[in-house]
Amino acid sequence: MNGKLRSLLLDFDGTIAETERFGQRVAYNHAFAELGLDWHWDETLYGELLAVAGGKERLRYYLERCRPELLDDAIASGLIVKVHHAKIRQFAKIAPTIPLRPGLLRLVREAHAAGVLIAIATTASKPGVEALLSQDPSLSSMISLIAANEAVERKKPEPDVYLWALDRLGLEPADCVAIEDSNVGLRAALAANLPTIVTLSDYTGMDDFTGASAVLSNLGERDEPARSLCGVRPKDGLVDLAFMQMIRDSANAETASPVKT
Repeated sequence: MNGKLRSLLLDFDGTIAETERFGQRVAYNHAFAELGLDWHWDETLYGELLAVAGGKERLRYYLERCRPELLDDAIASGLIVKVHHAKIRQFAKIAPTIPLRPGLLRLVREAHAAGVLIAIATTASKPGVEALLSQDPSLSSMISLIAANEAVERKKPEPDVYLWALDRLGLEPADCVAIEDSNVGLRAALAANLPTIVTLSDYTGMDDFTGASAVLSNLGERDEPARSLCGVRPKDGLVDLAFMQMIRDSANAETASPVKT
């Protein structure tokens, strides 16, 4: 199936920036302190909690697993929602200081200049996404759509946030390529029938990425080429628009191929 790549759909946490370790986890702990809670998420525990997407869902999972005696009261009193709102406020303070991942801005600029739409599809909150994007006004201006956790009920690994984004963009999965960093995100993108590449992040090195078109260390810069770990390799270690077009074309060719009997 021939045709031009029309959109890149980017995950947020861990894909655009290393927000989990340096932002979200820290923001949760600040929120706990703000509300006078004796909870603390160290890096090991937080890595385990990332098995569940969505802030409120992750908080509930934490209580179910680590503080079950508090769960019913936390739900009845609205504490989970209060903590989540406090976390969003705390993250918005931190986010503008978190660096973008290598190659992200380079690829977005190239795609935008070529008329390819850039959308973000995430289980993070929209204010947090906007706070991080605010560090570079040129980046904010190149984003056509933010599909965040407020848009859908079911979080990743369900495909809903991707399907919502595709509907708003007026595009089909065959028009697009997704970029993810985790097994949970990859499963969501594949369930939406999106060809997907993965760039490993701090917490996802041991994830299963079966089904990804490529698994890379990052998107690559001239002085920091991406390492290819699985699948298609980008030329010179740089994920550029030509590479993303190739990913799109290859995935569509496989889909269109007749089944051999």
